[in-house]
Amino acid sequence: MKRSIASDRVAHAYIFLGPRGVGKFSTALNFAKALNCLNGIDHEPCESCLSCKKIKSSNHPDLFSVKLEKDASSIKIDRIRELIKDIGLKPYEGRKKVYIIDSADCMTQESSNALLKTLEEPPSDSVLILIAENLGSLFQTIVSRSQVVRFFALKPEVVSQILVKDYSLEDEKAHVLAHLSSGRLGEALTYAEPKFFDKRSAVIDALANKTFFDSDLDGVPKEDLRLYLDIMLTWYRDILIAKTGSGDAVLINIDRKEAIYSEAKSLTREYLLSAINNIIQTSSFLDQNANQKLAMSVLGLNIGNH
Repeated sequence: MKRSIASDRVAHAYIFLGPRGVGKFSTALNFAKALNCLNGIDHEPCESCLSCKKIKSSNHPDLFSVKLEKDASSIKIDRIRELIKDIGLKPYEGRKKVYIIDSADCMTQESSNALLKTLEEPPSDSVLILIAENLGSLFQTIVSRSQVVRFFALKPEVVSQILVKDYSLEDEKAHVLAHLSSGRLGEALTYAEPKFFDKRSAVIDALANKTFFDSDLDGVPKEDLRLYLDIMLTWYRDILIAKTGSGDAVLINIDRKEAIYSEAKSLTREYLLSAINNIIQTSSFLDQNANQKLAMSVLGLNIGNH
């Protein structure tokens, strides 16, 4: 990205592709800063000029951001029409106008068609950045007119070090978050709050006491259910790891080591593999908007009575 600025070969459209929480949106903002920074050295934003500060606070007149609205399943045509109307105008104060569409793979067919027309004749002073997790959900004609930049998760050990050094987390908490997020720093930071660790303790305690599925899960927000499933997955995964004798270093819930090894003595490998598969399947059902109460009830029947 820095080389493209240095060589004056900035593409008119990019697709930032990768899993959630790996820094795609942050990179898009930093790229917008670098393109418009007043004092940048080596094509990096200075973070202190008026332009950088405005972009950081999303108050720059030449930055246009489209995000998936809360509880919405798609990006509607109205927001894309606003973008298209604005993209035809000249920059107000920057060198480049930057348009960021977060969750671009959730655009409706109508939205995608409208955007495609803009990509066919893009303005020279505008840059469009589409942020996506699934390239297959985007129109192939949009992909072919864009430069794809792939993002990957970091090693959990690296994320753990960043959480300790830059965010002052305790070693054990940083270890848990880094591994739970699978090396996605942004995802780890969303969990880095006391409420998460309270929920995690409640879920693990209920699983260990065989009381989790006695709880009334009806009405629990889908976001919380997904979190519960992620925690459950790490729990049974750790027990399976302990059962295979792979060592403490690869455990996620390192602060629950004694309980993990205790469970490993009583649970069979077959049960653990079945539990893990059922949790993954239930998570997939929730992603497909299945009935939450029914999905969790079936999961309880499959793994809750052992």
